[in-house]
Amino acid sequence: MASLDFDLEESLFRAFYAQQGAALESACAAFTALVAAVVAQAGGVDIAKVEGRVKEVDECIRKFTRKYRPALEERNLPYDIQSYITDLVGVRVVCLYEDELEKVAQILHAHFTVIDVTDKVAAVESTEASFGYKGLHLDLALNEQQRGQPEHAGHAHLPFELQVRTIIQDAWSVLDHK
Repeated sequence: MASLDFDLEESLFRAFYAQQGAALESACAAFTALVAAVVAQAGGVDIAKVEGRVKEVDECIRKFTRKYRPALEERNLPYDIQSYITDLVGVRVVCLYEDELEKVAQILHAHFTVIDVTDKVAAVESTEASFGYKGLHLDLALNEQQRGQPEHAGHAHLPFELQVRTIIQDAWSVLDHK
């Protein structure tokens, strides 16, 4: 059970991460291959690349501290770091054209359990300054059928974030993160 001691919770998260590192890498490879196969099998979409990554532990802690810690402290709630880092495993599909983002999203909606969707294209375009990072983020989990397959037994419980971007959005994101 999570506590109100941030240093303890950070230490526990780091221990979890160290212990699960190989399993997270394995899950990342499996999710990336599965997403690539699903998109390729559906056809009709020009994909530049499909890649995956496991978020670095320090990046997880920084994200938690920036996005979630202040609100938890304000409400005197425990620091359950692991439950807030939904993009510990991430997969990215890079399309050639912007109109393919929604096509990819629809393909993946049909093959995975969708936990949440963040449309950063709509968010940025609805502001006066419509220049900035754009992309579609989906928090996904394996569907019931996939969870039952032996090859997914070790990571069937893990959610992952899927980012769908165009080549231009991907390049902008790389520059923006620098």
